Amino acid sequence: MENNTVKNLSLLLELQEIDKQINKIIQVRGGLPQEVKKLEDDLSNLQLQATTCQEQTINLEQNIASLRIKIKDIEAQVKRYEDQQMNVRNNREYDAITKEIELHKLDIQLAEKKIKESYEQIEKSKHAIEFLNKSIEKAKQNLASKQEDLNSIVGESKGEEEKLNKKCQQLQANIDKALLQSYEKIRNNVRNNLAVVTVAGGACGGCFTIIYPQMQAEIKEKRQIIKCEHCGRILADVVDSVSVIAAEADSQVD
Repeated sequence: MENNTVKNLSLLLELQEIDKQINKIIQVRGGLPQEVKKLEDDLSNLQLQATTCQEQTINLEQNIASLRIKIKDIEAQVKRYEDQQMNVRNNREYDAITKEIELHKLDIQLAEKKIKESYEQIEKSKHAIEFLNKSIEKAKQNLASKQEDLNSIVGESKGEEEKLNKKCQQLQANIDKALLQSYEKIRNNVRNNLAVVTVAGGACGGCFTIIYPQMQAEIKEKRQIIKCEHCGRILADVVDSVSVIAAEADSQVD
């Protein structure tokens, strides 16, 4: 059990160093990946709007065609009523047919009004499509430019990143799964992404909370995985406070 703990802690520390190197590579890219993603989303949104406008235009044109057919049918019906009107036998029949003719003519006027409104809407859609197409071309150019910048930066470090990711996968395969999950969870929850730290000067190397001597002794023994009670980071080892002070003094002399 002791050997497994020592092995896992050693592997975690090595994994963390590789993760730090990968993070540095990613940081060099700055906000470019996010910019590229936003430009891709903006382009998709513009293309969707253009497609919607085109579909609306097609629907309006189909509606106009249907209304024209309807008008012809109504006009034919009016003609039949007018023919009947010539052969009525009394005023009541004449008035009834006249009312039907008037109602049908109102339907024609309504259909013609809808056709006019549809043409107006088609004109607006055409202007919108023209504007959207220009915006799409501009968005494509911006995206291509940013994508080229990103590809250039990624290309410079692609080989190194692939090598580090491969090494990362190899290490992960040899670490206890539950411990690896805990490591990833801690990394994602802490600001500096350090999941594994040492106790230096009697304090946690992550949050600087004092670690009591008894726990320090247990950490040194490495019989089990111990986490900081305050920040939850894994405490891999204890750096003697005297050594730390001496190292700091040496660095000041230099």
